[in-house]
Amino acid sequence: MDKITFTAETREDTGKGAARKLRGSGFIPGILYGAGQESCKIKVEKRSAENIIRKLESHNVMANLVLKTGKDKGEEIKTVLKEIQTDAIKGDVLHLDFYRIRMDQTVRMGVAVHLEGEAPGIEKGGVLEQELRELEVQALPDKVPSVITVNISKMEIGDAIMVKDITLPEGVEAVEEEERIIVTILAPKAVEEKVAEEGEGEAVEGVTETSTEPEVISEKEAAERRKEKEAEPRVGPPIVSSV
Repeated sequence: MDKITFTAETREDTGKGAARKLRGSGFIPGILYGAGQESCKIKVEKRSAENIIRKLESHNVMANLVLKTGKDKGEEIKTVLKEIQTDAIKGDVLHLDFYRIRMDQTVRMGVAVHLEGEAPGIEKGGVLEQELRELEVQALPDKVPSVITVNISKMEIGDAIMVKDITLPEGVEAVEEEERIIVTILAPKAVEEKVAEEGEGEAVEGVTETSTEPEVISEKEAAERRKEKEAEPRVGPPIVSSV
């Protein structure tokens, strides 16, 4: 995998106020854990981290974490960037989770899938549909590829490439099901039918939601209905309710 390096320092302060202060001073709060060691609160250099994160194609990636303690140059730790918390409105990175790994133990990683070549089926009017943009694999950390390339230069209309059809590097095993489709070339008619089916599904869901919407009644009406039910003869077992 391409080398990705984050620079961080240990921190002591915790809480929302401390986190806001950290972000204002050019850092992102984070945590380092895993490999049987105690978790460690860290602060990551914001500018360099955001530049790296903007270019990421996978949900979790392997990364070197240079952790500085005091005035030393820092210890380089092999990690997986497990979670990136962002502000839903502004898009700012709020928190980073790093998982410490051992180089002699396999890891599961999501690797971006890139397509290469020009499919004859597209030139004949077919529509390319990439169903899998990230493939989960298992391998030793230094064997995990940075990207998985799939050649589509021989694909015709109706063809599909599945997980079982691709060749992975030595020591790398796919975790996804073998029959999972990565990419396919659909006929234009099939695409139109698929869009129509999705539209019908949305319409049915809309009807269901409308029909199940709860009825809103006044307290007086509710009392009157309870009296009517009490006056009706009971049929079958009693209704059991919980509060």
